Amino acid sequence: MYRFDIINSLIKRYGYQRYLEIGVEGGEAFSHVQCAVKHGVDPFSDNATFRIPSDEFFAMIHDDVEYDLIFVDGLHVEDQTQRDIENALLHLSEGGTIVVHDCNPPDEWYQRSYEEARLNGFRNWTGTTWRGFVNLRATRPDIEMCVVDTDWGCGIVRQEGEGQDVIDLPDNYSYTDFQAHRKEWLNLISVEEFLQTLA
Repeated sequence: MYRFDIINSLIKRYGYQRYLEIGVEGGEAFSHVQCAVKHGVDPFSDNATFRIPSDEFFAMIHDDVEYDLIFVDGLHVEDQTQRDIENALLHLSEGGTIVVHDCNPPDEWYQRSYEEARLNGFRNWTGTTWRGFVNLRATRPDIEMCVVDTDWGCGIVRQEGEGQDVIDLPDNYSYTDFQAHRKEWLNLISVEEFLQTLA
């Protein structure tokens, strides 16, 4: 199951009408998404509706602009990922969902630095997206978060329900710590478990 399959299943299940994608790049996910209104944000992509950085986009739009599903797949570094999710939460409609790509790197090489990843065109690079995600798992009891164990890890963030039990992150936590606590920190679920939530 690919990220756009997860996105489309959520759109179909909840009748979502407005879709926003952060980090459009070649447009693979954007072109597969089936939604009435689709906006894409990416400063370097010809496939984007708004060719500006995500921070600039969120600063530009009015407070009352909302999307039903927001896909976060921008710059794969901790601070930017966390900021993109937090900004997305401010513009998420009631009952809406955020999907975050690249939350589950298979091993430490996939989270290498931006400079290293650039050498091979950012292929197979999840960056430190997982850190931005788990930071929110540790600090936001008001939202529900999990990661579907497919396509490099697809995070699901929702404001509905009772919220989440926050996790306890050690100071200066490392990838080794993440390896030891991956399932708990990500609230990792299978594709089958995800589909059951849509039934």
